[in-house]
Amino acid sequence: MKLVAYLFAFFLVFSAQAKALKLQLGNILTSPPTLDHRIPTPDAVIGIAVGERHWYHHEIIRYLDTLAEASPRMVALGEHARSYGGRELVSYAISSAENLARLDEIRAARAKIVDPNAGEDLSKQPAIIHMMYSIHGNEPSGANATPLVAYYLNAAQDADLEQQLQNVVIIFNPMLNPDGLDRFANWSNNHRGQNPSADPNDREHREYSPNGRTNYYGFDLNRDWLAHQHPESRGRLALFHEWKPNVQLDFHEQGANNHFFFMPGKPERTNPLTPKINQQLTAKIGEYHADVLDQDGILYFTEENYDDFFIGKGSTYPDLFGTVGILFEQPSSRGAKQNTINGLLEFPATIANQFRTSLSSIKAVADLKNELLSYQRNHYVDRAKNTQPGYFLASADGDASRLREFVRILEGHQIQVLGLAQDVNAEGNIFKADQSIAIPLDQPSSQYLLTLWNRQLEFEENVFYDVSTWTLPLAFNLTHTVRPVSKVRTQALDNRLAVQPRALSESNIGYLIDWRDAGMPELAYDLLEAGANIRVARSPFTAQTNEQGLVEFGYGALFVSAELGQSLSDEVVSLLRESAKKGRPIYSAASAYTPQGIDLGSRGFEVIKLPKVLLVTGPGISPYDAGEYWHLLDRKVNMPITMVDTYRLGSIDLNAYTHVVLTDPLRSISGISKKLDAFVQAGGVLWAQGDSTLDWLTKEGLTQVGWRETSAQTQAAKLSTMRKKQDSNYEAVEALLPQRKPFIDANDNAAFELVRGVILAGDIDITHPLGYGFTKPTLPMFRTNNRFMSLSENAYATPIEYTPTPLLSGYMSKENQTLAANSAGLIVDEKGRGAIVLALDNPAFRAFWWGSERVFINALFFGSLLEEPR
Repeated sequence: MKLVAYLFAFFLVFSAQAKALKLQLGNILTSPPTLDHRIPTPDAVIGIAVGERHWYHHEIIRYLDTLAEASPRMVALGEHARSYGGRELVSYAISSAENLARLDEIRAARAKIVDPNAGEDLSKQPAIIHMMYSIHGNEPSGANATPLVAYYLNAAQDADLEQQLQNVVIIFNPMLNPDGLDRFANWSNNHRGQNPSADPNDREHREYSPNGRTNYYGFDLNRDWLAHQHPESRGRLALFHEWKPNVQLDFHEQGANNHFFFMPGKPERTNPLTPKINQQLTAKIGEYHADVLDQDGILYFTEENYDDFFIGKGSTYPDLFGTVGILFEQPSSRGAKQNTINGLLEFPATIANQFRTSLSSIKAVADLKNELLSYQRNHYVDRAKNTQPGYFLASADGDASRLREFVRILEGHQIQVLGLAQDVNAEGNIFKADQSIAIPLDQPSSQYLLTLWNRQLEFEENVFYDVSTWTLPLAFNLTHTVRPVSKVRTQALDNRLAVQPRALSESNIGYLIDWRDAGMPELAYDLLEAGANIRVARSPFTAQTNEQGLVEFGYGALFVSAELGQSLSDEVVSLLRESAKKGRPIYSAASAYTPQGIDLGSRGFEVIKLPKVLLVTGPGISPYDAGEYWHLLDRKVNMPITMVDTYRLGSIDLNAYTHVVLTDPLRSISGISKKLDAFVQAGGVLWAQGDSTLDWLTKEGLTQVGWRETSAQTQAAKLSTMRKKQDSNYEAVEALLPQRKPFIDANDNAAFELVRGVILAGDIDITHPLGYGFTKPTLPMFRTNNRFMSLSENAYATPIEYTPTPLLSGYMSKENQTLAANSAGLIVDEKGRGAIVLALDNPAFRAFWWGSERVFINALFFGSLLEEPR
C-alpha cells in the first residue's frame, strides 16, 4: 500500500474528497511503515481529519502539543512570538530520542560551528533543518500538512526514517502567520456548502480584502525578514539565529493553474553575494524532490519565475548565513476544491505534495549532512579570510528614535554595532561621537551587512520577482558613509543610544518640542487629544531653555502654551514630563524672547488641531497600502483612525473628519467625486496616493496631473492622431509604426520598462509644512511605478522634486531615468479651504521606510497649513 494513501486512510474520514485523494497519491516509500499506535492521530485529538476542512491555528497547536507530550521524538520549544491578534507562534524539535536528550548541547554547538576558531568536530553534530509553513495565511496546504508530517515523523517505525532522525534535528515551525491563517480558514470554512463548488468564481475562492495572505495589519510577512517590523518576524529571526540551520524550507502556494515548483530559481537572478556552492547544494537537494514527485507523476518546474535576488524572503534570507534556503510553491485549491486547466484540484491533494516534499527534504539533508555542515563552516572561514577592514558610519541628525530603530534592525541580524570614541570626518560629513554608530565589516554577519548597505546600479538580469534594491541606511534617511572608513576609533555602544530620562522644569511660558525626533507625533496627538494649545513654528529660532540654555529649533518645532487667562492642565503637563522621562527632546522655555529667529509670541507660529483620519479600505483598495497607514498610525503614532470600506463611503459624513486617505481610485462609487470635492473645499485634506488614483482624480475633475511620456507613448499618440485625420497618408503613418520584434521577447521587453522597486533621490523643501522636521533637502524615496509627474504650475506647490540624477540604487531603464529627472514626487493642490496631496510614491513602504514616512505624518498634523502661495 502506498505511504501517503496509507496515512490518509489511517486517519482521514472516508469522504468523497479523501477517496479522490487516494487515487492521486503515490509511492514515497516502497512499503508503508509500521505505525506506533501509542502516538495519537490528528483526528483522535481534534476530531477533524486532515484535509476534511481548513484547520485553525489553535487546532494545529493543540495537536502538536499533544504529540510532543506523547512522543520521545518531539519536544515543544515554546513560544517565540505572539501575533498582533494575540495568537502564539511556537516551534518544536523533532529528532531521535538520543539527539533530543542532548538538545541543549546541540544548540550550544551551533555557535561554535560558525566560529572559525572554535574547532568544533562536525562529524559529531547533526544537521539542522528549519521547516516553515504558510507565511501567507491563504496558502494553507503547508500549515494543514504539519499534523500529518509530524504524525508520520513520530509514529512511523521505519529504519530509514530512524537513521535520518539520527542525522538531523528538525526545528518544526508549523505556521508563520496565524492571524492570516485563521482569517482564511474562517472564510473558506464559512463559504463552502455541503457540496463545495469547484467553480473558480465561487465565493469560497474569492476572499474579500484584506485576505488571509497578510498579517493582522495587511503586511506580507515574507517581505519582512529584512526590516522585521512585526512581532512574527522578530521571533522568527531570533529562532533562526538561535539554531543557525543548515537548510531552511519555506512552503508556499501559487496560482491554481500552475504546476509544483521547487528551488533552484532563475539562475540569472541570483543575488551576487550568494555563494555558487549554495546554488549547487540547492540543486542537489532538488534531485530528491524530483525523484519523489516523478514516482507519482506529479508535474513540476524549477529555474523559472522565482528567484534568489531579494535577500529579504524566507528562502533567500538564509543564503548569506551559510544556510541553504528552499522555496516550495504548490498550486492552490483556495478552498475545498477548484477546477483548473490541469483538472480538478482538491485541498487534500495540495496537502499531499507539501507532505511529499517535507519528507524528501529530510532525506536529502540527512544524506548531505556532511556537505551541508562543511559548507556552513567554510562560509564563515572564508568570510574571516576575505573580509575587508573598516567601518560603515551612520547618524540621524536630531532623531535618536530613528537611529535606535536602525540599530535594533541590525542587531536582529546578529550584526554588531559600535559607538565612536571620537568625532570622524568622512565623505564630507562630520559624525559626532555621541550621535553616531560604527558598524565593523570584520564580523560574522558581514555578508548580510553588505547587502543591507549596498547600492547596486548594474544587473545581470533586469527582470525581478520582487524589488531590485533595499539599501537600509537610505530607507532610514541616515547620514552615512557609502564606503567603509578606516582609522576609526570605536568603543562599545553600551547605553549611549538607550533612552536617557530627562528632567523637565516647570515653566509659565510654555514648552518646546523638537519635531525632528520620530517619537514626537505620538506625543503631539496625545497633547491635542488632552486639549493642549499647540502651535508650530514656520521659521527657525534659538530659544532660552531652563534645562540646556540656548537651544536651536528648526522648521516645525512645536510650542505648547496655555490659552489666555488659563494654565496648562495637569494632564498636559503630565504627558510632557512622561515623554521627557523617555528621553524625548522637550524643553521648558525660560523666556518668550529668543536671541535668534522668531519670538515665541510671533505670528510665525500657527495653531494646529487634532487630526481625525478616515482611511478608505475594503473592496478595490490594496490591503498593503491601506495596512501600511493603519499600522503607522495605530502602532507608531499610537492614534485611532476610522477605517471605512468603499461601499459605505457614499453614506458617510466626511465633514466629521479632517483627513481622508485614499490609496486607490473609487471608480464604482456613484457621486463620490463630488463628495470628496466638497470635503476638500470645506477645509479637508485628501491624501491621494499612486498613479492610478491621481489619474482617476484628474478624470473626475478634482485635480490636474501632467504626465511625462516615453518616446513610444509619444509616437503612439502621434500615430493615433494621424489615423484620425482623413488626409493622413500611408507613408507618414508607416514612419510612426514600431519596428518588428520577436514574439518571445514581448514579456521581457515590457518588464524592462517597469520600475520594480528603486530608490530615487528626492529634493524636499524643508521650509514647506510637509518638509518640517527634515534637516537636509535630500530625501531617498522608494518608487514602484514607471509614471512621472510634471511639476506643479505653482512654483511653491511641489514640496518633493526628484534631482537631476535621481537613481540612487536599483534597476531603472535609461529612458525612465531621464523622465524621472526633475519630475515631481509630490504636489499640493490647494482647493477652497482645503488641499489634495498628490503623492506618487508610498512614503510608508513596508513599514520600514522610516526616512520618508514623516511626509505623510506632517500632512496630518499640519494639514491646515497646506496652501499654494500665489
